[in-house]
Amino acid sequence: MESPAARSSLPAPRQKNCTSCVQVKRRCDRRTPVCSRCAERKLDCIYSKTKHNTNDPPSLTEALPFATPVGSQFGPGLSFDMGRLGEFPPDPQPNGATDPTSASVIDAFGSEDAPMGNFMDLLGNCGSDQWLVLPEENPFFERPSTPTNHEIDKAYDKMAPLCDDIEPWHIHDPKSPLHYLTNRIKSFVTDLATQNATPFLHRYLYRDHAPQCILTCFSTSVLYAHRTPANTGMVMRAIHSSVRELIDAEGSRGVLATPTEKLGRAQALFLYQIIRLFDGDVILRGQGERDMWLLETWLGELCKIRENLGDFALLGDGVARMQLPPEWERWIFAESVRRTIFMAYSVIALYGLMKDPGREGLISRVLPFKIRADAATDGLGPWAYVHRWTISRPLWEAESSFEFNRKWKESPHFVIANYSFERFLEFGRGEDVDDFAEIVLSVYIGVDATKEFIAARPT
Repeated sequence: MESPAARSSLPAPRQKNCTSCVQVKRRCDRRTPVCSRCAERKLDCIYSKTKHNTNDPPSLTEALPFATPVGSQFGPGLSFDMGRLGEFPPDPQPNGATDPTSASVIDAFGSEDAPMGNFMDLLGNCGSDQWLVLPEENPFFERPSTPTNHEIDKAYDKMAPLCDDIEPWHIHDPKSPLHYLTNRIKSFVTDLATQNATPFLHRYLYRDHAPQCILTCFSTSVLYAHRTPANTGMVMRAIHSSVRELIDAEGSRGVLATPTEKLGRAQALFLYQIIRLFDGDVILRGQGERDMWLLETWLGELCKIRENLGDFALLGDGVARMQLPPEWERWIFAESVRRTIFMAYSVIALYGLMKDPGREGLISRVLPFKIRADAATDGLGPWAYVHRWTISRPLWEAESSFEFNRKWKESPHFVIANYSFERFLEFGRGEDVDDFAEIVLSVYIGVDATKEFIAARPT
């Protein structure tokens, strides 16, 4: 018979999922007294009672938020696949505890890089069985996100006039930054329809395999870009049908989506949101506002598979170019993920400003350049954390793997954290600025200053 000492040395049994998470079949991180999902949704968090020895030490499983591991690939038909990628809880919590010895960690908003090197380790043989979810395999923990630093906060301060000086008529003034930004945002739909690309969706991203939602979005974008007074009613009907089809199909898939599908559905919904929120149709705008939470949810899931360039950002440009270039296809996917997250969050913030510019509470919650509180606290949204992306027109516009590898060695490329451009403005050149960087840089230094920087000749 076991002695009391022996019993007390045994680990406490693992805390079961809370009742709310069980009912909706969502993964519970088992935090006490309230799990992360229930805390965010303000639900009653009730755990089933388990018998614990009062002398038992706290169980490690109660202190660590577990993720749901899922393995999946890009999909059949690709010449490369993404390897097996762990799935995560649907509700990232930036302040979650973590195991310091865990080698595989993820950052819901970007402090640690998702292991993109494992995404495409295998070549060919992308059978349909590789799309299946493999539960309970390779679990790993979620690490708190990297909060913004002083340099990023200074960039936010510099952008404050865009928010403070906005007036309702600025959107109609060709000389105002708001007019420029809204027109560039609305042009994303036309870009997709005419160029098969946007500043955040690479031309060759879906060359080998395109999710159905992207094909539908492309068709809808072509219709919208070429609408006429005679067919506008039918075009708007097609947009409404496409959005409902996307939400109904992807909403029921949950964690079964592959990384490519997660990116595709976020990009598709983002483009639909641009149409619905900026077209001027009141009914469509209302529908878009009701679906905003879903776009934010899908962006949060993209953050979990993002390669956030944490290590690469520490290297100087010369050292970075000496590194072996990543596979072209891998870089296209990774950079498209980074740019989609950053641009979508920026548009959401801009729309919040346009909708109610005088409401300080709303602005401080959604706008990057109005955040003043400690980034370690909850409720600040994604702009309290670091989002990195790459400036390099030669890399983004490379037409082949050979050209990409050559440009990697010959051309400078800069890693930008959020809106922090100071280092780039000091060492970068106008020819490095692609369409994505031009839009973001215009928010930071203004439209005219951006044009002058791009037009300036290197000395």
